[in-house]
Amino acid sequence: MANRALPLLIAALALTACQPGAKRTSDGDTSARSDTAADEQAIRGTVDRWLQLVKAKDAASIAQLYTEDGAVMPANGPIGKGPAAIQKTWASMLQTPGFDLTFAPEQIIVSQSGDMALDRGTYQLTVAPGGKTQHDTGKYVVVWRKVGGTWKAAADIFNSDLPTAGG
Repeated sequence: MANRALPLLIAALALTACQPGAKRTSDGDTSARSDTAADEQAIRGTVDRWLQLVKAKDAASIAQLYTEDGAVMPANGPIGKGPAAIQKTWASMLQTPGFDLTFAPEQIIVSQSGDMALDRGTYQLTVAPGGKTQHDTGKYVVVWRKVGGTWKAAADIFNSDLPTAGG
């Protein structure tokens, strides 16, 4: 499994250097990619579906949005690798009293090959453990991979903007 993480990390770093909507030829010229906008819209559609599933508290369907070898990496928690662990991680979060989550992409960059993408955005979270409402804001990165023509989350990591306790 560790051998699969390195290519994902390299791809994610490479994606940040890509120009959205442009493809560079060997002579340095750029021309618009006809499918970049469609790929971005497809990812945004999947994000909208993800938000609907969060509202429905449907961890099983959320887990299906990830690749078979995908991973969710929540702050202050263990990594969830593969469908069963991803579903368990999401189920645990969704069962938190007062759980309400929204998130929105701020930037989606599709690779020149059109098979991977980087989604960087922000989230807002409300929970009420023990009846006390708490609000959090933060950021996330999702590395998307096109599998059989469908965009799936290969790596999903998020963390809070709030200072750590005591700091």
